[in-house]
Amino acid sequence: MISSYEKNNYGEVLYNIVTAFRPANIIELGVLHGYSTLALARGLKRNKEMPGSNARMDSFDLFEDYEFKHGSQVEVQQKIDAAGLTDFVALHKEDAFQVHNHYGDNVVYLLHVDISNTGETLRKIMEAWDLKMVIGGIILFEGGTEERDQEDWMIKYNKPPIKPELDSNPIIEKNYVYGTYLKWPGLTMLLKKR
Repeated sequence: MISSYEKNNYGEVLYNIVTAFRPANIIELGVLHGYSTLALARGLKRNKEMPGSNARMDSFDLFEDYEFKHGSQVEVQQKIDAAGLTDFVALHKEDAFQVHNHYGDNVVYLLHVDISNTGETLRKIMEAWDLKMVIGGIILFEGGTEERDQEDWMIKYNKPPIKPELDSNPIIEKNYVYGTYLKWPGLTMLLKKR
């Protein structure tokens, strides 16, 4: 399975975050070939073995409509079905920057964002999703390291880096504590504080 997360086994990190925090729901923006989708859904399946957990996940991607590197919705669904995770995740074809319109305030427990992330992406996500997140909710954002900000396509297309946005974003500064896993490609975990 092709994913920048795969090299350093971020699937285990995602799985363990879900099993540790036991979110009541997960929203995922960016699916590609389903690596993170499967890891997050496995965490939900594990949580269901404990009393009181019936969480589900909605994963959104443009799939074949995305002009750059993309996966196939049919192929990802086949992987979900083969892994016995059909009851835990629903795939949707939609622009990631429109998804927040489906959710009310204070309802999202875990948001995972991996959509060709840049500093601008982070800013837009925080503006769109901050009010949607519950207190104690988690935003997982691919990237956040200086190394990731030097990715070839970021330089080639002159994309704003993520790390400076993390360090200066007023919404993050006011409402979140965060840390970044440093192994490639990096994963920033933002926890909404009281």
